Amino acid sequence: MTLITEYGKKSGLYLVAESIDCGGKGSIVSAIKRAEVSAGKHIIDLRLLWHSDEEGKVPSAQGNPLFAIYGIDDVIPEYGRLKEYFVRKDGRGIDVIFACEPTWARTGLKIRKKLIHEVKGLDYTARDAAEAYAEDRHELISRLIRPAVLDGVDVYCERNFCSSVVYQSSMDNPLSVDQILALEGNSYAAGNAPHLYVICDVSAETAMERKSARDKKDCCKFETLEFQRRIEGKYRAGWLRDILESQGSQVAYVNTEKPTRPEDTIRAALAVVKLFRSGKLKHGQKFNYD
Repeated sequence: MTLITEYGKKSGLYLVAESIDCGGKGSIVSAIKRAEVSAGKHIIDLRLLWHSDEEGKVPSAQGNPLFAIYGIDDVIPEYGRLKEYFVRKDGRGIDVIFACEPTWARTGLKIRKKLIHEVKGLDYTARDAAEAYAEDRHELISRLIRPAVLDGVDVYCERNFCSSVVYQSSMDNPLSVDQILALEGNSYAAGNAPHLYVICDVSAETAMERKSARDKKDCCKFETLEFQRRIEGKYRAGWLRDILESQGSQVAYVNTEKPTRPEDTIRAALAVVKLFRSGKLKHGQKFNYD
C-alpha cells in the first residue's frame, strides 16, 4: 500500500516544489509559508532549524526544538517526538512543516559539504550522488514526512526524487532513469509520493543570472550554465510528468522565466494550492504563461 492510497480526509497536503538551480522552487515554498503564517498556523521550518532562515540568520541552540530533543541540530527529527515536544511546550501540535532536500543531517550534510562540490583528489560519480540522495530521502520521508502527513500535517518540501531523476541522469557517466528509480530510497519515495509537484519552468540563462545576483554562494558544481542547460528541458518533459503521475501525484507548472516578477510567482503558488484543495486543479495545469 502506497502513501497515496493511505491518504484520507484527515491527511495533510504533501507538496514538493522542483526546479533547476535558482529556478524558483524556494520562492514557491516561501510564498506558501508566508500565507500559512498569516493564517495563524503552527509552523515548523526545518530549513531554519537545521541551518539558517531566508535572511541568513543562524538560530541559536536556545529555543531550537532539535537541540531540546536530541542535543544537536543536524538530525532529521522523528515526527512523533517533535509533535510531543510542542504539545508539552505549547499545548498544541504541528499544523505545517517545511523541509528541503538534501537535508542538513547525516547523509544530507555529506552531500552539501562534499558531493555537490569539486573536491581536489575526489571524483564523486553519478552513482555516489544518487545513492547518497536516496539514503537521505528515505530517512527524511520515513522519520518525518510520512507520519506527519498521515497525522494531518501539511508538508511542503524543496525537492524530492524527481531531482535525482533529472540530475543524476545528466551527470558525466550518468545513471539511467531506471537505475535511479531502482535505488531503495527512491523506490520508497515513489511509494510515498506527494499529492502535488509544482515544477518551475525557467531557462538556464535566466536562472544563472539570478544566481550571480544573489548573496548566497553555494559553490555547487551543478550551478553552471552548461549543466543547467542539460537539465532544463527534462523538467518540461512529458516522460518525467508520466513518471510522477504514475505514482498518483498531480503535476503543475509555474513559469518563472523573465519577465515574470516575484509577485507573479507568489500569486501562482497560492493559486496552485487553492485549486488543488478545491479539486479544480487540472493535470499538467500551467500558470504565468500568458
